[in-house]
Amino acid sequence: MMAGLGETPPSTDLFADDLFAGEVALVTGGGTGIGREIALAFAAHGADVAIASRAMDHLEPVAEEIEDSGVRACATTVDVREYEAVEAMTDDVVAELGGIDVLVNNAGANFLTPTEALSPNGWRSVVGTILDGTAYCTMAAGEHMIEDGGGVVLSMGATNSARGAPYHAHSGAGKAGVHNLMQTVASEWASHEIRANTVAPGIIETEGVTAAAGGELPDDFLADVPADRFGTPGDCVPLVLFLASDAAAYVTGGYFTVDGGQLLAPSPF
Repeated sequence: MMAGLGETPPSTDLFADDLFAGEVALVTGGGTGIGREIALAFAAHGADVAIASRAMDHLEPVAEEIEDSGVRACATTVDVREYEAVEAMTDDVVAELGGIDVLVNNAGANFLTPTEALSPNGWRSVVGTILDGTAYCTMAAGEHMIEDGGGVVLSMGATNSARGAPYHAHSGAGKAGVHNLMQTVASEWASHEIRANTVAPGIIETEGVTAAAGGELPDDFLADVPADRFGTPGDCVPLVLFLASDAAAYVTGGYFTVDGGQLLAPSPF
């Protein structure tokens, strides 16, 4: 029976175990939340996986889980807001694992505040992580992909970029910029056999999201979600794997939501 808007099957039920055998995936923000699930999924399907974030204590347990899948892991700390650090990080990944075939720009930051109370430092911190970080990682990894003859760039956007983002203007603006950047890269780098797409989750129940919401996601948030449930990190995984695979060889510059229908017009009934 086909799945509807219920629970997403695990990727191991949907894709071949060796789908990414011989490839290297780099996942920023790979120690927690959506990034962790994506990193572990690439490992489960044969890829060697590099994970990066600012805190090594988040990365080390995930690196161990990656290696338990029988593939190589590379864990490295980086502040994606600093281009020199990002460049050094990608060079280290290439040196240790042999290249970068897939980049998943997942590192993010967010907090809730009225726009009139948003400080310049708060703006720079969030937009710097989301937009600057995505740009820097894309440019640094892209150099290696161009040299090696191709690759895939996937950036995690968010549905808050497709309409206003009340109380997190910094995040919405940054994610909107990410989508535009992916469209630009998709156009410019097609001649280098590089595809670029944006995956835009809706309300995904992660530790970071629940903390930003005060410790628990209010049921009122479900009013705009036809699927009538919050998403899980695992809901994002199959789409990411599909877009990274050869099954999506003619798919680039796209914007793909994982939101249970959140962006749809409300039903009148």
